[in-house]
Amino acid sequence: MASTDVFEYDTPFTPTRPRKKRKNKNTPDRPNPQEVLERTKQELLAGEWAHDCKKLVRTALDTLSIQSPKVLCLGLGSPSSSRDARAQLAFLLEVCDDLTLERSNVSAYDPAFTDEDDQLLATLGMKRLPDSENRNAAYPLPEPTIVYMPHCDLQLYENLLRANWSRDRLPQLVLIANRFSEYLDSIPSHKLTAEHPRVSRIAPTLDSFLLPPCPTHPTAFNNLSIQFARSGALPDSLWEGDVSRVTFAEADAMKLGRC
Repeated sequence: MASTDVFEYDTPFTPTRPRKKRKNKNTPDRPNPQEVLERTKQELLAGEWAHDCKKLVRTALDTLSIQSPKVLCLGLGSPSSSRDARAQLAFLLEVCDDLTLERSNVSAYDPAFTDEDDQLLATLGMKRLPDSENRNAAYPLPEPTIVYMPHCDLQLYENLLRANWSRDRLPQLVLIANRFSEYLDSIPSHKLTAEHPRVSRIAPTLDSFLLPPCPTHPTAFNNLSIQFARSGALPDSLWEGDVSRVTFAEADAMKLGRC
């Protein structure tokens, strides 16, 4: 996914010359997205990778004593056109099936979704959130929820935390996303604290299970981690200070209608 806080994808456009029509050449039919997704799923299931990852998800839920969570999928990309997005969707479906979760309780949003993606999600029984409900990840989640945000922009993670920044809500979330501790290592602390204070504060307190390398789709799952906060592990210092304020970056985003 591209690094913006509005789920945008910046793809450079290079004009090309029109091709001459070739005689006696039939345009091949576009493969059925559901069939391609099923083949991707079988690729993921070929070895032990999917089994090991699903076990990590179950361990996280068991640790928090969560049963039958809702699922929110954000920033997936277009599974009908992106190989990585298709693999990420296939894995999410495997997790839901492993946990016997109703797909009607799985909501997904990305402005990159095409009509073909919308049809695929509907066929799978998932709920595609409308564009009018786009909150740039700042969704309040009062119920236990698996939040699936593979390779999203840092600001979107901050928005999600801001919308659920309480001692009651944070331990109800299991986040499958970029490993937050990586930001502590890669971004200067003063910059991370100023621009993304909740990520900066919560990252050291999270339990984190890094997904193992995927043999068949390495770029789809690199640096993704299952992360969650135990209620008893949240220090009082987490709530000290005015971390509930809106940062300058968020204020600029709201002026542009992004939050």
